Amino acid sequence: LTKDVKKFKMLEEQRRNFFAAVSHELKTPLTILKGQLENMILGFGDYQNHDKYLPQALKSAEDIEYLIKEILSITKMETMNIGNSLEPLPLSDMVRKTVTELQPLAAEKAIAIFQNIPEDINVSVNRNLFRKALSNIIGNAIRHSKDGAKIYADFDRDMHILAVENTGVFLDEDNLENMFTPFYRADKSRSKVTGGSGLGLYIVKTILDLHQMGYQITNTDKGVAFYLKLN
Repeated sequence: LTKDVKKFKMLEEQRRNFFAAVSHELKTPLTILKGQLENMILGFGDYQNHDKYLPQALKSAEDIEYLIKEILSITKMETMNIGNSLEPLPLSDMVRKTVTELQPLAAEKAIAIFQNIPEDINVSVNRNLFRKALSNIIGNAIRHSKDGAKIYADFDRDMHILAVENTGVFLDEDNLENMFTPFYRADKSRSKVTGGSGLGLYIVKTILDLHQMGYQITNTDKGVAFYLKLN
């Protein structure tokens, strides 16, 4: 009972911290949007040029909409019981489809993605959730790699571990333990330049926790690797 109470308190603290972070993160785009609309309505200076500022206001609204959708998906996932939705699926096929979907993003940065996943490896997962986790993991590797980098998706048959490694970049050791914190950014100077909601790895954590799978991000000799221990 004591263990359950402690776990409940920890989850409640995580939930409070999450929504505090959400409130802070929504404040900036809402403030920008409000300022843009007010200045256009009042006709201040250059804001009379609606053709210039309306697209910017629309972009701010779309950023807010995307963030809210991510928040709602997390809230829904946290209350899910995925037991009845698990099915054995080929890991190589899921990785291959995910890489294909992300190929345009990789091509923009001339990033090559190499896959070495045995065809006979199956994993029992919720299809949509696990594909979402894979997309966030590989997409994150692409966005945070330099132009011309290489990304490797490999499977260790003995350890039953999927590794996604991107080369040429490294994380400060102090940042590693915070990588799954909502809206945490290891490189503060880049802010949101790399795109995304800031919830990508937190969503990965939520999905993998539901599947009771282990995971870790660490530096390697080549760069940064995401390790996923499959059941």
